[in-house]
Amino acid sequence: MEALSADPGNAYQGTAVAWARGPAVLYDGLASMAIAGVADTLRGARVVDVGAGTGALCRVLRTVGATPVAVDMSSDMLSLIGDAAATPVVGDMCALPFLDGRFDAAVSGFAISHIDTPARALTEMRRVVRPHGLVIAAVFGSAPNGASKDAVDQVARDFGFEPPAWYIGLKVRTEPLSNTPALLEACAESAGLEDIEVADVIADSGLDTPESITAYRSGLAHIAPFVDSLSPARQTEFFECAVAAVRERGQPVRPRVLILSSRVPA
Repeated sequence: MEALSADPGNAYQGTAVAWARGPAVLYDGLASMAIAGVADTLRGARVVDVGAGTGALCRVLRTVGATPVAVDMSSDMLSLIGDAAATPVVGDMCALPFLDGRFDAAVSGFAISHIDTPARALTEMRRVVRPHGLVIAAVFGSAPNGASKDAVDQVARDFGFEPPAWYIGLKVRTEPLSNTPALLEACAESAGLEDIEVADVIADSGLDTPESITAYRSGLAHIAPFVDSLSPARQTEFFECAVAAVRERGQPVRPRVLILSSRVPA
């Protein structure tokens, strides 16, 4: 299978290095949580990771004995996936470039909540999975802003940062389509899945120090390009100020995570 040509227009293109330096720590931990309940059933399975990014879920799938194929819109993110995936493919989660029933399971970590049609993505995941195969998807649940997020974001604004339009749309329009158990379950039902369960958990992210929290927040796709635009001296000043702000009024990052577990009809 050959990788497809890249679509450079997505928001994550060009942010892979910053992502690997900060947010990847969080997402690697959450990936293990997302498939913990089905890990034993994935040994020997061929699994497509939809919205794979830099490969957090792929790495966990490898450890449980599965063969992951990674799909993401960003060739930049996939360039850092290494040998975690058997094949990295640049593609659209709403139009997966695979034949029907090609995989034993499909997984997605914090990706279907980034599009306006999460049920469509789940429908595509169902299409490419064999009958009675697993479809797993994790999203962030609705929760108040954390103190550390607010601290870093305020420092960013002090340095001239303005949230891009796509990020505002993500928060006010797109994430609210699937960020409660009822909404996520409804998306799965609309996609024609069955045996639907949604776990609602508060995750220990492992981000406990001001330095790791600042690296996480400033490495996210909506802030990283702004930080990269600063001069080296201003970048250093920004990180110092953000770390000080988190140390003063922040807290460990403990996100609410919703994990959908479902099956393709027999």
